[in-house]
Formats: sequence, structure tokens, C-alpha cells
Amino acid sequence: MDVNKPKKPHWSNRLKDMPIGPYKLDIGGSERLRFEHSDDFNIQRYADQRKSTLSRDGFLLHRSRLDFNLRFSEQAHFYTQFQDARVYGSDFSKNDFALGCPYWNSFGLRQAYLEWRGIDDTPFGIKLGRQSIFYGDNRVWGPGEWGNVGRYTWDAVKLLADTKPAEIHFIFARRVSYDNYKFIDNHDSNLNVYGIYGMLKNLPFRSDLFWVGKHTDSNYIINTNGDVAALDTHTVGFYIDGKFHKAWDYGGTFAHTFGRRNNARVEAYGANARLGYTFDSPWQPRLGAEYTFASGDSDPDGGVYRTFDGVFGAVDKMYGRMNLFSWSNIHDFQLSYSLKPTPKTKASLDWHWFYLDEAKDAWYYCNGRPQRRDPTGKAGSTVGREIDFIVNHKYSEHLTFQAGYAHLFPGGFLKDTGPSPDSDWVFFQASYSF
Repeated sequence: MDVNKPKKPHWSNRLKDMPIGPYKLDIGGSERLRFEHSDDFNIQRYADQRKSTLSRDGFLLHRSRLDFNLRFSEQAHFYTQFQDARVYGSDFSKNDFALGCPYWNSFGLRQAYLEWRGIDDTPFGIKLGRQSIFYGDNRVWGPGEWGNVGRYTWDAVKLLADTKPAEIHFIFARRVSYDNYKFIDNHDSNLNVYGIYGMLKNLPFRSDLFWVGKHTDSNYIINTNGDVAALDTHTVGFYIDGKFHKAWDYGGTFAHTFGRRNNARVEAYGANARLGYTFDSPWQPRLGAEYTFASGDSDPDGGVYRTFDGVFGAVDKMYGRMNLFSWSNIHDFQLSYSLKPTPKTKASLDWHWFYLDEAKDAWYYCNGRPQRRDPTGKAGSTVGREIDFIVNHKYSEHLTFQAGYAHLFPGGFLKDTGPSPDSDWVFFQASYSF
């Protein structure tokens, strides 16, 4: 084999920089296939004995995306993305989900926005239209890409100010409500979201500051139970990420929510802290520790609502890969170990210990739904332990494979509040992009 032979260009290169009059058009896309099998839990609930046929579910997820990016200049472009998401073999149907099926959404428009930065050589810009919003590690704002359909997209206006001390985004948005039968989904007019997100510059580490405001009417559905609430809340906080002495990495998030929920005052907190060390050896082993906290409420009739609601963050990689938990009423202690046996392969092992912050509050599932609750608190706060083993392999620039296994060991809270079997989850995924 001639190692000096030039690499043959990928076929998709022909779809880039195509002239459209005075402009340039890029076409891209992706195909993703993932098989999942879950045992003694599913996407809606844990150890459900009322629908025993759903205690095990094996299915194939398929997601296609097609992107068009029309570039008017280096500063301005119009981006559109179409998506088709399907599921094959699941025991669930589309009608089993009150807020839209997370597995299935027929071909439709997912994103369509105009972005113009540096308008007339000023620091200001705008991003207008249907879009994903994500910042930092996706814990506060994140689209939730692991889900087949995607957790969040928005009809939004973002005003951009890129100055020397910071890049600041001013956001007004309404969340898109997925409809399985529409080409263009409607947004939720009952939810108004405002935000300011600032990314500070000229620091030895990344430092972001944020404010997120929510305002709803009394008809806003807050979870898959169909519960409604009137919200007027504000969440302020920060995110940091950095390295020191080359081998150490660290990061963290802090968020404080205040305001009103129905007739109660809101006072809730969420936080995350991460520290890791990467050894100087051929396989680059990394040992890490992480802690996540979200406040709970011990007295729902006390006049102060203290359960943190997770803002609009992703949950798919944050609180165990089985997606049994969300950023609400939780203590999550995590140990991590990873290594790279080849430059294209990474294996990681994570161990989680999950506890409720308030034993009288609920265990909240990834869909925001109160999964179980002991109002007496006698069941304790030990929910369980989870072990996750994930392998990623980048076969080529365009093709990647991923596989994993996870197991839940139930704790005292689960054993005292209902059926409490050990649960297993396995998956295999192939992703192709161009």
C-alpha cells in the first residue's frame, strides 16, 4: 500500500461550495440506526406491572436528516434541516405519548433560520427562525440529541453581541411541540421563554453566565402526566470548563431558580461539579469524579416550591445512560474511568449512586414525570446504583459505531415503594454523516 498516495475525496465533497448565483450552497445530512433493548423498564416508567408486556422492549430506531446551508457571505447564511424519525418493533404506539412520541416523527422541517453576524461590520447580529439552542455542556440549554426525535427545538429570535469582553446572546423563544402528522410543527404559544447567555472571553478557562425566564398561562402542561401549572420563574447561574497542569480537567454549573409557580413562591437550586485526571500513557486513561445536585421539596403545601426543574437541558448523558433520572430532587455521585486503546476507539465506565434530595418528594423520570413518591419519607432516599459501559469507535471521518450496556441496582426507596427488579439496557448504534 502506498502511504503517500493522495486520499480519494469523499463523494459528499461535491455537495459543498456549489454556486447558486452569487452565493454558495452546502448540502449535508446524516443517517443513524440504533437498536435498543430494555428489561424491566421503558421510556415511560420503571418496573410497570400494570402493563407487563411493556416491561421488556426491543426496537430499532432510524433517523434521517438532510441539511441545506445557503451562504450569502462569511457572516450571513440561511440554514434548513429536514428530519424523518421512525421506530420499528417497539411495543409502544404514537398514541401512548401525551406530548408527542419521542421515537417517531414523520418527515418534516426541523430547523429553518437566518443567521447574520457582524451586521455592517458592527459587533451585532441576529439569528431568527426555527432552531436548536445549546450552550456549554447542554445541561441548561440543550437539544437532547440522543433521543430519536430530539428533545427541544425552538421558534426563536436571538440578538447577538460579539464584543471584546464577551459574546452575549439575547433570546426570546417558544418551544416547538412535535406533531407526528405535520410537516411543520406548531410552537407552544402557552410558553414564553426569555434568556441572556454570556460567554466571557480572555480568561484561562471557559466561563459563561446565564439567565432564563419562563412565563406560562395556567394551561401549560409541565410533564407527561398532563399536569398543568402557571409559571413565572427566573433561573440565573454560571457554567465553567477548563484544564490545569495539562492532565487535570474540571467543570461545573450552578443554577438558582426563583419566582412564582401557581400560588407558591419558587426557591430551587441545581448544581454540578466535575474533576478528572488523564494519565500520560499510550491509552490515555482518565479517572474522574462528578457530583450533581438538584433540590427537592419536603412540603408541597408549605407555600414555597423547592423542586428544581432542570430548565431546558438535555438528560441523555447527564444522569446515567438508562435515562431513569432528571435534574430534579437528586444527588448523583459519579465515578468515571475511560481509555483509548486505539486513536479511533474510546471505552468508558461510569458508576452512579442516586439519592433523593428530599425523601418526601418524588423520584422524577427523564420525561419530568414524578415516577414514585412516598409522602411520609419512610422509604428513605436511596434510589439505587447504575453502571454504564460505553464503547465508541470512529471507523472513518463519516462513519462511527457505538455500543453500550447499563444495569440498575435498586436501592431502599425503590424496594419500599413498589416492584424493584434489577434492570438492564443494551444498545448498538451506527451513524453516517456527510
